[in-house]
Amino acid sequence: MKYFHRRLQDTIQPWLKKPDILVILGARQVGKTSLLTLLEDDLKGLWGNSKNILTFNLEDTDHLAALNRDPKYFKEYLTFSGADPKKDSVVMIDEIQYLDDPSHFLKYLADFEPTLKLIVTGSTSIQIKKFKDGLTGRKKSFHLFPLDFREFVLFKGEKRLSSIQDKFFFKDILSNQTELDPQTILPFKNDFETLFEEYSLYGGYPKVVLAGSRDEKLQELQEIFKTYELKDVNVLFNVGNISAFRSLFRLMASNIGNLLNIDEVSGTLGIGRDTVKRYLSVLENSFVLHFLHPFHSNVRKELTKMPKLFFLDTGMRNFAIKNFSELSFRPDRGRLFENAIFGELYKDLGVIDQLFFWRTLSKNEVDFILTGNQNIAIEAKLTSDRLLKKPSGLRAFGKIYPEFEHLVATMSQLAFFERIHYLPAWMI
Repeated sequence: MKYFHRRLQDTIQPWLKKPDILVILGARQVGKTSLLTLLEDDLKGLWGNSKNILTFNLEDTDHLAALNRDPKYFKEYLTFSGADPKKDSVVMIDEIQYLDDPSHFLKYLADFEPTLKLIVTGSTSIQIKKFKDGLTGRKKSFHLFPLDFREFVLFKGEKRLSSIQDKFFFKDILSNQTELDPQTILPFKNDFETLFEEYSLYGGYPKVVLAGSRDEKLQELQEIFKTYELKDVNVLFNVGNISAFRSLFRLMASNIGNLLNIDEVSGTLGIGRDTVKRYLSVLENSFVLHFLHPFHSNVRKELTKMPKLFFLDTGMRNFAIKNFSELSFRPDRGRLFENAIFGELYKDLGVIDQLFFWRTLSKNEVDFILTGNQNIAIEAKLTSDRLLKKPSGLRAFGKIYPEFEHLVATMSQLAFFERIHYLPAWMI
């Protein structure tokens, strides 16, 4: 079986030699099990045969039963599983959230079995009820997302397009580390547009990306959706009213890019505010939704505390509303494009980076405000103005925050006008 490289693998590699427990979190089916296989190859490259390397998948009932015992017997189980007791061990555990008490298990091994190196994955946030101990100072957490567009292009086998992407990244362009060369880019314009539309419609779950036909993609999305409801919603979070949860899910999918008003959602669905908040927490902690908060320095002049909501995968969102029409025929094409740009920005956040939106009470608005290593105000604009008029939101924001760079993410436009970069989505 062929395994595709994931960018997170490069981030994790330096930590393989360190004693910290490595925790890889991400939604179901984003490729965590495949990533463990890739990391196993890295470990063999580091240690050869000098260490035991063992993997346990807790969706296997035998593995789950064995690891649900008192952790003081875990090293005995490793020997039973074929580990050489004279060697140190690296243990990889897939889907750690299925343990009855994962916190106790990990804490015990961190305290009393220092020769064990643990690498674990989970399909839910470590903030959920099962994780009572945050293992502060003993773990390093990583988040594996559905594929970003750069990974998507590689999974599609487009190596030449991938090499073009590597040369033209928006942060490098805005910091003048890269000079735009339209003649190099122009021959690939249509290919990038076609792929980015596919990516916006069907998302970045690896099995969906690798599926051939439209029907196969929809079948894979349906399977991901069903498994999510069965294993995460029903089992891990014990959602009592699955019908109300589905209604909330569809309502959120219909409102991407909009402000989240709990009272309005409660009234629309006829369920209590506390239930709405709990179900939203389920969607957030199982890595389906993200709530983007407003950027402000003056609370009186700038928006309220209401967040905007986005899906972490546009394919999952489109499946929820059962709409996979081409962008040009969709009334929601602008918001879908905005959600796709959100995903690209959010998945690429560095350690000190933060992502917000901006909106004033007079309704001046900028889609995304990126702060950290670079400060950039970003508009997502699917249909670009041929006259390159400066978006009113960027104009208003620039008067208050002149230190920010300005960027308009488009489907295909490439220009620099009035200190604004107009760049195609594949560069984001």
